[in-house]
Formats: sequence, structure tokens, C-alpha cells
Amino acid sequence: MSLKQRGSLVGRQDRPAERPAVVEVVAGTLFVVIAVVGGWSLLTNPYLELGQVGSDPGPGFVPWLGVWAIGLGGLAQIAWVLMRARAAGGLRGRGKFVPARLWLPVLLIVSMVLYHAALRALGFIPASLLFAVPWVAIIHWRTGERFTARHLVQLPLEASLIVAAIYVVFHYGIQIQFP
Repeated sequence: MSLKQRGSLVGRQDRPAERPAVVEVVAGTLFVVIAVVGGWSLLTNPYLELGQVGSDPGPGFVPWLGVWAIGLGGLAQIAWVLMRARAAGGLRGRGKFVPARLWLPVLLIVSMVLYHAALRALGFIPASLLFAVPWVAIIHWRTGERFTARHLVQLPLEASLIVAAIYVVFHYGIQIQFP
């Protein structure tokens, strides 16, 4: 059964499938490139090797899991977009990838660089809170819901719980030392 036929089974027979944008394939490709670069970095770093003996997988285990997840996710993204493109009759050259919308990804990259710099100076918890509180608010703002008085408590609390959960899992669960 083709994708077009499957789509008609779920009530889409009255409208044609929308052609996915080329930028969706580019996004998947970037994830694959990031995974390849990360994998190369792990392969050439003598300190992040996988454990050779016993039950300790070594310090390279979690980074390798991340590299594989990013790479396989990128490949899945590419495959999914290409399947949708085949069903819709091709890719769309223009998407929502315009310079006016790039401020948010640029802000994320800049804030991540600043977060990395703040980790050593402030420590994990203060630096993470400085990073998480504004980004939880930005993500909330992107949902389109209005800010109300309860958000003055809710959003910092959410950010604090996220930071605390990460700290507990990594510090106590897998015993990673934080700056």
C-alpha cells in the first residue's frame, strides 16, 4: 500500500499532500554531519574510550549513545521527508527558512556559548538556571499562550525542576562530576 493510499485511509482524501521543504532534508543532513564530526572526535580522543574490562562502560559510553542517537535521528528525518516528498510529488524549494526568522536559532547558539563560559565561573546549578529560566520562558512564548501572573512562579519553577532533575540523574545516577 502506498503512502498516498494510507493517507486516504485516515481522512486526507479531500486534500493533496503538502510537499515538504528542501530545508527539512538539510536539517536531517546537518544532524548526520554533527554525528559524524562527533563520532570522529570520540574516535580520536584517547580519554573518551569505551571500557575494555568489567561492567564499567568507560567515559565514552554516553557520548557515543548521543552521537548514534543524533545520527540515526538525522537519517530518520531524511528518510521521512523523502517518503513524504515522493507521495506529494517532490520537494518544495521555498520554506519558512528566511533571514527574519533566524534570530531565535542565533540567540540559542549565542546563549549556549555564554552558558559554556559561565559553567566554570559560576558552577553547574547557577549557570544552568541562568540559561534555563529565559529559555523556558521563550519556549512558552513560542506556544502563543499569553503570559499571566502565575507564569512568574511557574516558569522559574519549571526551569529549576529541569536543572535539578539533570543534576540528580547525572551527579547521583551516573556519578558525573560537574564544574
